[in-house]
Amino acid sequence: MEPNSTTNTREKVVFDCNIFLQFLLNPNGPAGRCVQIALDGKVELLVSDAVLDELHDLPQKAVAIKFGIDESTITRFVQSLLQQATYVAIVSEAFLHPIDPDDSCYVNLALAGNASLIVSRDKHLLGLNDATKVWSADFRSRFPNLRVVAVEKFLSEWDGRQPGASGKPLHPS
Repeated sequence: MEPNSTTNTREKVVFDCNIFLQFLLNPNGPAGRCVQIALDGKVELLVSDAVLDELHDLPQKAVAIKFGIDESTITRFVQSLLQQATYVAIVSEAFLHPIDPDDSCYVNLALAGNASLIVSRDKHLLGLNDATKVWSADFRSRFPNLRVVAVEKFLSEWDGRQPGASGKPLHPS
């Protein structure tokens, strides 16, 4: 099935691979809710070959093996993801993460697809918006309109934009 490539005004987002893994492990958890928002078409989720490659590598990870996430599970998930996500075929290497080069693919996908947001739980990605991190200054000055936020921040902002939102946290502390 061809990926969805329609243009619209939904917010464009990129999820790192760990968000997808957490969705597969617990669809009812916070990361699961993020993915479900994307699968429901409420945001425009961007994917690329690099993201799909990481997804296809998941069955070799210890946590995936432990919880029975095998190749057929990933294949079915990727197929459903591609029915809703926007596939970005050409992703230039405009940014190299100074601490974890493997994370660069998410920033480059966001830039190529004009996304405003990367949702992650990865400390190196989240650190890109942290003014206390000297190594993040280049990212912040070059890409002031691209934010990297944690799952809970994304959900809090999402809930705050919805009609009738209570403003209460999803999971009380």
